[in-house]
Amino acid sequence: MEALFVAVASWRVGIDNRATAVEACLRTMSNVAALAGVIQRDSSLRGRRRPSVQGPAGACGAGRRRSVPSIVVICVGASLLYPALHATAGCSRTADLGAVSVSFPAAISISSNAPVGTVISRVTVPVPGATSGFKFASCTGTEPMYWAIRDGPVVANRVGTTSVPGVGYTSSISGGGFSGDIAMDSSWSSSAAPGGGTSPTFQSQLYVTVNLVVTGPVSSGSLSVNPSGGAGIKNQVAAFFVNYSGTMLFTAVLAANSSAIIASACNVTTPSIVVDLPTVSSSAFRQIGDTAGARTTAINLTCPSSAIRVFVTLTDNTNPTNTSNTLTLKPDSTAQGVGLQILNEAGPVSFGSDSAAAGNTNQWFAGTSNSGTVLIPLVVRYVQTAAQVRPGGVKGVATFTMSYQ
Repeated sequence: MEALFVAVASWRVGIDNRATAVEACLRTMSNVAALAGVIQRDSSLRGRRRPSVQGPAGACGAGRRRSVPSIVVICVGASLLYPALHATAGCSRTADLGAVSVSFPAAISISSNAPVGTVISRVTVPVPGATSGFKFASCTGTEPMYWAIRDGPVVANRVGTTSVPGVGYTSSISGGGFSGDIAMDSSWSSSAAPGGGTSPTFQSQLYVTVNLVVTGPVSSGSLSVNPSGGAGIKNQVAAFFVNYSGTMLFTAVLAANSSAIIASACNVTTPSIVVDLPTVSSSAFRQIGDTAGARTTAINLTCPSSAIRVFVTLTDNTNPTNTSNTLTLKPDSTAQGVGLQILNEAGPVSFGSDSAAAGNTNQWFAGTSNSGTVLIPLVVRYVQTAAQVRPGGVKGVATFTMSYQ
């Protein structure tokens, strides 16, 4: 008897093809079973007189009976390994928390030439449902989790894009039991997640923070995030991924055109100020700290809008590291034992470095533009700095740096 063997062993090419191999094997069995049925019916004619098979002379011989092949189907290994297809390690979410809405003020003013990295506006919102005791994933084994702009490669220190030239954004998550803030495009092992590796569970409320930051010269415009997709997803700030496959627990979104950036740069109309102090007698100074000879002056600005907060830093030109409230005299000054003070409405101003960055050392709030103009009144005076005062000329130079916030 002749035997026909059909073997299916395609599972050998890799685990991802095992299911395909099994299905192919089962289809082969089905087809062969149908063929075998036909042969079986033909075999049932045994014992009866069959018609002779005529053919060319010498081919098979007239009336010669042909043997009926039996067909054996062997599914090599596939059926034994099929259950392994369902035993994959990783993490799955326990719920879909949906989209967390983030919103900024309707109008945000910023200087058009603000330093790169300046935070224009910041907002922090709680993630609904991500509260203490909420088990957010189930894990078998370990797998990376992410807070990222989108699924795919993680890019450290990534800044997202917006529809406004010169304005980008960053984001982070905090709370929830994490040891610190997690910046956008960060990953961590599920084994290090709050609550343990197999049952990640938030230990407190989870928050999302989004910052608008300066990336270059700022223009005015309506605000949207990732308006053309690119590295991110349109109108999506970032997402919390519970596994490498890109399963999202929640996303943070910003409604398109819900805020407007107003680029503003006030114009200083008094860029150079000269103050002539009166001549005073050395007898006016009796002890350290005595003052005399005050004169008033002012810094004047015009601004493009009436909602700009103006800050000022005064810098000692002779000694830029000076952070006291006494201006160092120029080397060609001949008087001794005296210095100069500059006062605003609150009193003597301390000096700081020449920087427009928000929060610069000894930076002070001068006021908000009113109908587009700002007047910053100042007073300059002598101050005694030593026990003995010697007469002579007094010269000092201070610079001022404006910051619009």
